[in-house]
Amino acid sequence: MAQLTGSSQAISLGESGYAIKAPGIRGAAALARPRSAADRARSRTATDGTDALDSALAAAHVTEIRQVELRLTPQSPSGAAAALRSASGQAQVELQVPDLGPDTGQLVLACDENGVLTWHLPVKDQLGVQSPTSRGAGGVKRFFIPVIPSSQGPAAPADGTQRSLLGVVGRKLLKVLVYPVLDPVVGAVGEFFAERWETHARPYGLRTFTPDNRRTSGAGALQAVDWDRLCAGRALLFVHGTFSTAHGAFSAFPDAVFDELYRRYDGRVLAFNHFTLSHDPRRNVEWLLEQVPTGHALEVDIVCHSRGGLVARTLAERPAGFGLVQARIGVRRVVFVAAPNQGTPLADPDHIVDMLDRFTTVLNMFPCGALAETLESIITVVKVIAHGALTGLDGLASMRPLGEFIRTLNQGASSGTGYYAVSADFEPTNEGLRALLAGTVADAVLDRVFEAVHNDLVVPEPGVYDANGNAAFPIPAERLLRIPSGAGVVHTTVFGHAPAIAKVAEWLA
Repeated sequence: MAQLTGSSQAISLGESGYAIKAPGIRGAAALARPRSAADRARSRTATDGTDALDSALAAAHVTEIRQVELRLTPQSPSGAAAALRSASGQAQVELQVPDLGPDTGQLVLACDENGVLTWHLPVKDQLGVQSPTSRGAGGVKRFFIPVIPSSQGPAAPADGTQRSLLGVVGRKLLKVLVYPVLDPVVGAVGEFFAERWETHARPYGLRTFTPDNRRTSGAGALQAVDWDRLCAGRALLFVHGTFSTAHGAFSAFPDAVFDELYRRYDGRVLAFNHFTLSHDPRRNVEWLLEQVPTGHALEVDIVCHSRGGLVARTLAERPAGFGLVQARIGVRRVVFVAAPNQGTPLADPDHIVDMLDRFTTVLNMFPCGALAETLESIITVVKVIAHGALTGLDGLASMRPLGEFIRTLNQGASSGTGYYAVSADFEPTNEGLRALLAGTVADAVLDRVFEAVHNDLVVPEPGVYDANGNAAFPIPAERLLRIPSGAGVVHTTVFGHAPAIAKVAEWLA
């Protein structure tokens, strides 16, 4: 292991091109080649990854080529160099890896022993992302990795041992990842990469959603003969959220409740798979309306999760600013589950990586749904951002609180559709997650993205139901379930919360 003494000098990790700078920090760093997926599966640990992550990386043509294990002590030695600091004040180390040239993209996924996963892009300085086509100084790529949330660690425990937010000894594993800039399936990473990827891997589709097939990918594609049955009475439509799919987003929905809803709607239950990265909800709804055959009219109730709420509202309200005038689908009621009806600050350009970190960490700590598929979506966005192509992510941009889409949607009039909502507040107890959210060691968790607003880690809790300028809001209290922080429910686990599911079933009665 290379010893970290608090010096500002780059310390070689024993292989050409691999080095670390850790001013103000002491401990040790070790470079290793990653073990095979089979070996990891035999001795799985929280910091060594998951089977789902292995599968997602492979599907995204991303390869782990090295690991760097950091074992750090929380305090700097006397007289050591000043620590590197991020914009939020976090202490950092600078990891240097060999620059493999413009045809190879490079990333680092940092994993700590608390289960927190964070993505890191190569930088030309501590603030600016380095262009993939530019070469690093001395033929290296540089990554700045936060390692200790604050220079002031928590109070020493009574037993006298030194502890930090990373445990008795701060431990972090850095996964050095590479991928071809020219993807072998969907082409070069760039502005339209996400759209090409979704076309290939997450295509649009309407599908039947039955007790037998609802958790199965690729099942239940609607046939022409299905439309007469679906239009014979009110149907129930499920609409998933960001990074997700119908079979993944609603997999935790209890069988007994789903079976009862299926019976209640006489089997007229369907789900809408749609682009969430590259297309905004207007384009999602445009595609959906085109699927209803001429001469048919579909009436639906909708259960929607996350960004799917914006799709449902666009379908129900058809604001004039979107130019959607077809009336082949009528919406009687919508149940919003953790929907960003006021947007989410995580969709702002400055916070997109925060969004990716949160989703990745939440999936690691609270696994649910089609994990590998969701992680592959996240990795796709990481690659796009690494190539400076935010303009190709209109689906994420639609959730910006001050963005054009949210402003247009929330200027609309009430459509007469009945709106119901489930929101959640979450206060983390995991120390690593607290550090990820707050960027500081404090007794009270202050989320540096959401500030003082209660949230479910992804969406502001009042933003699901509160006034937003649209005449249909606020949603009245009798049509609202607010899940308290003590329930431990996060954005992706609401459908596993029994009181929420009971309310959904009640509202759809």
